[in-house]
Amino acid sequence: MIAAAFSVLIAIGLVAADLPADFTFPEPPGPHVGEPDPSRPLAADFRAGEPLVATTYFYWYDAESKAHIVNHDGSDALTDHPPTLDGFSYKSIDWHAEQLTDMMAAGIDVAMPVYWGSPAGGHGFSDVGLPPLVAGRQRLIELGKRPPAIGLFYDTSTLQHNEGGYHVDLTTDAGRRWFYGTIRNFFSLIPPDHRATIDGRPLVFLYASAFAKAVDEQLFPATRKMFRRDFGTDLYLVKMDGWPGEADSRYQWGGALRPQLLETAGIGPGYDHSAVPGRTPLVRSRDDGRFYEFSWHRLLSRDPATRPWLVHVETWNEFHEGTEICETIEYGRQYIDATRKFADQFRNRAHLRSADLQPARKLVEATPEETDGLTVLRKPEGDGPIAQRTIAGRPAWTTVPNRHSPIARYMYFEVDDYFFFDGDESFEVTVEYLDEGAREFMIEYDSSDPRLSGLAQQFRAGPPQPIGGSGQWKVVTMKIQHARFAGRSNDADFRLNVQQGDLAVSKVTVRRVQTVPREEPRR
Repeated sequence: MIAAAFSVLIAIGLVAADLPADFTFPEPPGPHVGEPDPSRPLAADFRAGEPLVATTYFYWYDAESKAHIVNHDGSDALTDHPPTLDGFSYKSIDWHAEQLTDMMAAGIDVAMPVYWGSPAGGHGFSDVGLPPLVAGRQRLIELGKRPPAIGLFYDTSTLQHNEGGYHVDLTTDAGRRWFYGTIRNFFSLIPPDHRATIDGRPLVFLYASAFAKAVDEQLFPATRKMFRRDFGTDLYLVKMDGWPGEADSRYQWGGALRPQLLETAGIGPGYDHSAVPGRTPLVRSRDDGRFYEFSWHRLLSRDPATRPWLVHVETWNEFHEGTEICETIEYGRQYIDATRKFADQFRNRAHLRSADLQPARKLVEATPEETDGLTVLRKPEGDGPIAQRTIAGRPAWTTVPNRHSPIARYMYFEVDDYFFFDGDESFEVTVEYLDEGAREFMIEYDSSDPRLSGLAQQFRAGPPQPIGGSGQWKVVTMKIQHARFAGRSNDADFRLNVQQGDLAVSKVTVRRVQTVPREEPRR
């Protein structure tokens, strides 16, 4: 996720230490701890269940110092670029006011600064950049405008990478104080009348739990108790999947790669972290805006009465990973305008038909030489490494041993989201394979089968296909029902599970059984 972490982590947190049991956090960096003044209205007290659009706001850029603009080796740190670097700085009130103005044009309700502050201090932009943001917002209010309110996106990577070099254990009292202290520090810098609240509770999104040394279900109750003590109100917590304990909602990071439609929806325009040193190439093409449109349509095609009412747009301005919707040299204001259109439809509870997503294709297919809507996924570090070579006169993929299983081999595939994503349909999967090597193989796929749950649903198994040992190329077609294809099969849509040997495959085709989508009523 937060790409330019690499520039900071080199310098700190290389050897994690335990947080002292008697840890107490210092005084907050800002003056706004305490119960809100009832005579001053909240910035925007949104109501749970009412359509709300929030976005992550990255404010770590500074043109003068080149922070988060130029890599340590002097190369360009940005995949996409702002229209100008003049005044491009988290220290600038003008820059923040301009970003908030553009967010208004995009129909954004809540800006969530991605906060790297911690009770140990450091990460200077995190605290230094918030007062100019508040000042920029106040300027717009005094001009009679209604800029987005300010919520918190807690970048929990600071639980492992911080100025103190601590790896924070959230099952301890000291660790819970640290966790709460980060939240306290953020809101100490945001006056109550600038905070985004839901039913009177400040909005907090949590990033991944994996950065904590340990965590249990006692964390959230303890955090809420301390926040109520110091601020006189509870929090509205939106947790990323993986956190134990009850939150008010849950979401999943990764909407820029694929729409994430949990209790809180995640939507983004695409992804490309080419500018980040040391990253394995990963690109989700924007496809001239069609991917962003597709993602919003996936949400808007759901029943307004039951679909997520809170949307996280991922992101406003993460230029390192190319997920921004703000104005850029590369795309102009295309995504600001698109976001406004879809945000208005969302707030007006528009209900689109599934058929409006894109004309239905009959099939997708892939060979080692050409892909058309279907991609084989190479997982060299996981349980699905594959090789590509010519076998028995044909270009083919072949499974190879993996370090996770002495018997099973796997070959993973991903169906293009435009073809089918997160639904419930039947398909025919045709595999052209060499009849030798393994004992048998079967398809395992991401399913919506209501009779199953957990891993059995994420890897629903089809019937086994025995290998006869003829050494000839053969073709088998398998019908699969209740296919969901939401990427839950180890980030794939289906895989071939090969037993006791290796399998060579020259072509795979996925064909719709039902080619005419069911109509849904417009509302």
